[in-house]
Amino acid sequence: MRSSIATVLFLIVTIILSIISIPAALLDRSGRSYLWLARVWSKSFLFLYGIKVTVSGADRIRRGIPTVYVANHSSYADIPVILATVPDDIRLMLRDSLTRIPIWGWALLVSPFLILSRESAAKAKAALDKATRTIHNGAAVLLFPEGTRTHDGNIQPFKRGAFKIALDSEAVIVPIVLKGTFEVLPRSSRLPKSGTSVEVSIGTAIQLPEGRGRNIEIELMKQTEEAMRAMV
Repeated sequence: MRSSIATVLFLIVTIILSIISIPAALLDRSGRSYLWLARVWSKSFLFLYGIKVTVSGADRIRRGIPTVYVANHSSYADIPVILATVPDDIRLMLRDSLTRIPIWGWALLVSPFLILSRESAAKAKAALDKATRTIHNGAAVLLFPEGTRTHDGNIQPFKRGAFKIALDSEAVIVPIVLKGTFEVLPRSSRLPKSGTSVEVSIGTAIQLPEGRGRNIEIELMKQTEEAMRAMV
């Protein structure tokens, strides 16, 4: 019952904040106004569904340093949990399928967030290049290196995109492990589950290895994946 009521209220909040965020994003090209509204939206999600979040390792975040955050992707609940708890000027990279959601998706289209299209290799490369420019301009980027939500709650094999961005932008990689978001909203569920607990663990920054190229990207990807599995 609580989840149903929370969903109705959250939809109302989402519509209102999405409408407000469109002019906010267009008028404030720094992205800070949009990010502030996105965090209000995220904290509303946690409050309405009664989700308790504990964070460890927040002291490991160093604002102002070129950073690529990578997080495991258990459910759509990962997005509000991250936005509500990671205190950095972050830009999420999200799949373009989310932009097809009425109103909320329209706000994403004008947002400072990075939209990844897999329709062609050229569009995917353009999104990665934009992420590199975003880091050079002073913001941090957050990606889900699994590329999609897990079906069983376990970490899936990683893809190279996040690690190419890190090498191209000379950014450290900060791993984030989310525990409990799969239980909040697994792929098989239509409504978030109320009254659950989520843990956010922020790991030690991973420095870049020497060199560049595909083999170095794979080496960095494997190192990060092993670190995150160990955190789980």
